[in-house]
Amino acid sequence: MKKGMVLGCVVLGLMMLLSSEVMAQSPYGTVDVTRAEEALAVSSTPSGKITFGNLKIIPALALEEVYDDNIYLTNGSNNTTEQVVSDWIFHAKPAIAFDYTLPGRGSVQVGYAGDFAYYADTSFNDWHDNTGFLKFDYQAPGGLVLGLNEVYANLSDPYGAPNQFGLGVPQTKRWIDNLNTKAGWNFSNQFMVLGYYNYYIQDYQQESDFTQDYDVNEFGLGLQTRLGGKTWGFLRYHYGYQDFYSTPAGSGVTDQNNASFHYNRVSTGLTWDSGAKFAGELNFGYIWVDYDNPIDSQGNPYENKNTWNAATNINYFATPTTTLSLAIARALRNTGSNTAQFYTDTGVSLGLAQVFLQKFTLTAQAAYARYDYNIPTNPTETQDNYLGSIGVNYQIWNWLNAGVAYTYLKKESNYPANDYTDNRVIFSLRGVY
Repeated sequence: MKKGMVLGCVVLGLMMLLSSEVMAQSPYGTVDVTRAEEALAVSSTPSGKITFGNLKIIPALALEEVYDDNIYLTNGSNNTTEQVVSDWIFHAKPAIAFDYTLPGRGSVQVGYAGDFAYYADTSFNDWHDNTGFLKFDYQAPGGLVLGLNEVYANLSDPYGAPNQFGLGVPQTKRWIDNLNTKAGWNFSNQFMVLGYYNYYIQDYQQESDFTQDYDVNEFGLGLQTRLGGKTWGFLRYHYGYQDFYSTPAGSGVTDQNNASFHYNRVSTGLTWDSGAKFAGELNFGYIWVDYDNPIDSQGNPYENKNTWNAATNINYFATPTTTLSLAIARALRNTGSNTAQFYTDTGVSLGLAQVFLQKFTLTAQAAYARYDYNIPTNPTETQDNYLGSIGVNYQIWNWLNAGVAYTYLKKESNYPANDYTDNRVIFSLRGVY
């Protein structure tokens, strides 16, 4: 079982690192969650040798050397805005988590994760991310269920938001706060009624990036019933409102023409108790999006949209040494407050992690995502996004591992200016005590 736990943590960390550009996903499709997930990864580790009663303190440090042959994700068509530049990037990633167990009821976790990136030749691109998190899970024997998960991140990385804004642009300074809560009742561990409130806000430092400033309030109700063993089936309804709150004078964007919208979403699927052969959720649904305003700042009409969506992310622990992963994502994404442009993001990812010779772990992933744009007054753009990765980790000691990985990224568009290809080689040393 311990090998399985270690393997699951390795998979989680690598999948989040390698798939951020292709598969970043959230329940309502508009949240930069990649850094937040990485911040929570340290609290999932089976390590934690520093204990004080029910309190476990988990320090961690990762050192990475990355060779990236296209740091700006450009197509090389010219030597100014599309110049292909390669560089070595050193990452120092300190983290610490405090995990307090509530015996028989749950736990409280609080912590910090940082990512400090230093470029060898283009040091003006250096960036720093700092993320803090709080997670609370509580289930009383009498049936009361409470949950809270909050992440605050101050970011300047080039990974971009899920709508691709800032992708490949180092020092895109922004902060996010992502809050997810639930409260409800578990009836005899067979049926649950849950209420949800989620809040998300992102704010970009540069005034020229104001089109990306928004917050989301989301309210939900869920019913969950046990289907047998450790498997639950669920049905959920959410209502949400996304407000683009920045309208600088002279920008032409006002509360009467921005891209603010509200939505209704229904989802259903499966989820599992801790310790099951499966982890994560099988989640599919349908979403109805209605814009507040009839036209954008250029006079183009907003188009209300109804479509299916998905937020499926499953790990299957086939054996104590083999984990298979599946992710299916579909979301509607707005490109900014100043335009009626949006696109549907549909993607799938398959992953494998295999322990061999006791101390080695092989990881592999293949992912594909298609972006179908609705572009006012222009022909429709489509983008095909591909990711492939493979890596090997060696467990030096039970608290220290070293690894090497290769990642291939490619974007193909019917607008060639948006194409790029990127190759990365990652050497890492990670310690979690």
